[in-house]
Amino acid sequence: MASSSSPSRGVWLEHGLALALVLACALALSPNLADADLWGHVRYGLDTMSTGVAATTTYSYSAEGYRWINHENLSEILLGAIASTAGGSGLMIFKCLLGLIVVGLILWTARSQQVSTLTRCIVALLVSVNLTHHWSVRPQIISYVLFAALMALATWTFRGWQGDWHLPLFRRVARAGGSLPGYESRRMRFLWCVPLILLVWANSHGGFVAGLCIYSLLLICRGTEAIARGVPNRWGILCQIVLMIAVAVLSTLINPYGPDLHRWLFHSLGQPRPEIAEWHSPEWFNLHTLPLWILTTVSLLALVLSRRPIDFTHIVVLGVTLWQSFTHQRHVPFFAILFGFWITPHIDSMLARFRASGREKRIGAEVSPKMRFALAAGLIVALSLLIPRLHGRLSELVVHKDTYPVSAMQYIADTGLSGKLLVTYNWAQYALAVFGTDHESENRLRVGFDGRFRTCYPQEVVDMHFDFILGNGGPKHRWRGPGSPPFDPTRALYFEHPNLVLISRQQPHAVRVMRTQADRWSLLYQDQLAQIWGRAELYNDRNLASYLPASRRFVSDDPQTGIVNWPAIPEFRRKSRGELVRSEEADKGARNVFFETLQKRN
Repeated sequence: MASSSSPSRGVWLEHGLALALVLACALALSPNLADADLWGHVRYGLDTMSTGVAATTTYSYSAEGYRWINHENLSEILLGAIASTAGGSGLMIFKCLLGLIVVGLILWTARSQQVSTLTRCIVALLVSVNLTHHWSVRPQIISYVLFAALMALATWTFRGWQGDWHLPLFRRVARAGGSLPGYESRRMRFLWCVPLILLVWANSHGGFVAGLCIYSLLLICRGTEAIARGVPNRWGILCQIVLMIAVAVLSTLINPYGPDLHRWLFHSLGQPRPEIAEWHSPEWFNLHTLPLWILTTVSLLALVLSRRPIDFTHIVVLGVTLWQSFTHQRHVPFFAILFGFWITPHIDSMLARFRASGREKRIGAEVSPKMRFALAAGLIVALSLLIPRLHGRLSELVVHKDTYPVSAMQYIADTGLSGKLLVTYNWAQYALAVFGTDHESENRLRVGFDGRFRTCYPQEVVDMHFDFILGNGGPKHRWRGPGSPPFDPTRALYFEHPNLVLISRQQPHAVRVMRTQADRWSLLYQDQLAQIWGRAELYNDRNLASYLPASRRFVSDDPQTGIVNWPAIPEFRRKSRGELVRSEEADKGARNVFFETLQKRN
């Protein structure tokens, strides 16, 4: 009786461990910090649903009529739909579920590779932790999910072929098998689903270029192996591989811009972007780089200590992806996902060296009742800690007031400021989402530059903005187009005549520039984080409607602490008895104005 109950208890412990693993991965995949571009992505998505794909730059006074190659249309429509129906918590749940889909595909593949429960847990946690700092509510995560789907399909397709060294060189070092593989060429028919994945991807995010390159490299390596080992019908397989790559490339041409998207990407990817941190190489001794170092170390140890044969294609593709990860931070998730699919069997083989038996024992099946009780109690404690923590993260998407100008936005709403706003790029999409309009006659704001960067701004405007915000730093911080005018930190202040400037006091170069222009610009608002400057001729002249008396200006060093829930809408107020006060109508309007603004192009 006791012996028959032990396996049952072991199953329950395994189920509990699986639940704890899912919760731990979900926690790692749910950092609930608002991204600087999220406001813009939601607004553009709702605009697209309302009026179609915009052909030229929107919400900007500096690039009016300039072409806009938006490579994130489908992602933004999806984000806009979720935000308008479920708010910040809906976006958080959506983001977390996408991350779990990636981990789930890796675990599904690992199960088919018959690796141990311990190995699956280690791999899932390593992948999740490496995705943490890249898993924001942004179109990029759509790229990572579609890449995981692509690699899961490719791994399944080559199941009878992969996992061995098929080249005549280095066979002994690679622990190659002696017989020809049982390659199932019929499985290759399923790779015709890849063009459908890439079609969706090309309309969701420009990261499809990385996926297409990795997929093509994988097929080329497999074709090379087929020729080297003399696989039956190898030349037919090679022709099929070439045709599959060609069709995959052609499928990405089905987008609103056709080949113009590819021409723009080719031109854009050839230009440095030192102003964007995620395009920098990881800092080697930064704490955020530690998960990548752990992943790299585990990969190397597993390949060396594993008893399984090494796969030539996996080594080549992993090596290229790892090189790209140490070149650009944005590529780290690609390597982490490939690690989950291809290094897992080698980790399992490495761990088998340290187990008394090569076969896996069911958890809890051969332990004492006291140990089973201790394991069960530990799982209960873990679940009691993970569930409330995860619930708290998924229930809100937070905006830190010491990072985003929440109070400055409230001041703009209270004073009714409008017109052309020169605002630092990492706050611009917050401003245009709340106050933006495309029409000059409307009493709202338009921005000079924002996080869409070169997709809808000429390089001259890009350089002009960063000349003002960052200065003329070295190549590590700046790249200026060869056709741009000479460096001038004040040019942005007078190009197309903006009447307002919103800057961060954490960007000292912009603050210094504004101080040198104090005779032409007046400080209207200041707190510890932000400054709002207005053109003196507009806001100091008592005879103009735009005049702002000293009583309505606010200059202090008040600290900006605490958090608010995304989208951090200002509380719009109305005048009553000569003062700005709240009212039930104003509060109701404050709750609705953001999405009303997003859903209708003013």
